Amino acid sequence: MKVLIVDDDEELTSAVKDFLDSTGIECKVKNEGKEGLDEILTQKGTYDLILLDIAMPQFSGYDVLERLKTEGLLKSENIVIFTASSITGKSMDNFLAAGAKEILKKPVSLDELTQLIEKYRP
Repeated sequence: MKVLIVDDDEELTSAVKDFLDSTGIECKVKNEGKEGLDEILTQKGTYDLILLDIAMPQFSGYDVLERLKTEGLLKSENIVIFTASSITGKSMDNFLAAGAKEILKKPVSLDELTQLIEKYRP
């Protein structure tokens, strides 16, 4: 299984990557939204799961979703919003309507992360 994490919190992404690596899951991290978008565009369909933070400076997770929607790639990618931001019901609906599969709120337990991984494991 291959997972991409797009999140500007380097401490968090390092911890999640270490955990996933320890379970035999191949994990790549991009700490900027634009870098994450470029990775998704160049590696179309490579990742089984993409964890995408919304609140990133310069190029947000929502910007990534919008660009993927424009490129017609949202339906083929398993994108889960991974955020510490308070998301209202309306915002949640907007992210899901934009193409995210679901929303995972930080902080996340290892059990929650494991359940999510198993859900999207091919």
